[in-house]
Amino acid sequence: MIQGEGFKLCITREDGYLHARVYDGTDSLQVSAAYWALLGQACREAGIDRLLVEEELHDSVDIAEIEQVIRVMVEAGMAGIRLAFVELLDDLPGNEYGEILCREHGIHARTFTDVALARNWLLYGE
Repeated sequence: MIQGEGFKLCITREDGYLHARVYDGTDSLQVSAAYWALLGQACREAGIDRLLVEEELHDSVDIAEIEQVIRVMVEAGMAGIRLAFVELLDDLPGNEYGEILCREHGIHARTFTDVALARNWLLYGE
């Protein structure tokens, strides 16, 4: 478990992908930038190109800041990563907008509200 400033992050290696859980905090541009940088580093170090992220943070990044978060993700090496993002608390519309921006920047991303569906798409979906 990694204790970030304003969040906790747990990363486990599964068969063919990394599984990350971000929790115990309040989302913001700073929090999102910090945990995406850590996740990009973890994918590079593990040589993994598939990532399942469960986010369980209160609040959400402002819609106007989502593009900045995507830039941080690209800078962290997330381009080329297949990403299943599970929103456990709120902000599904903001995450769907983020999904579109991710695809425009080379990150094959989908947003889910169910971990099992996200995992199935990550491993077997188009």
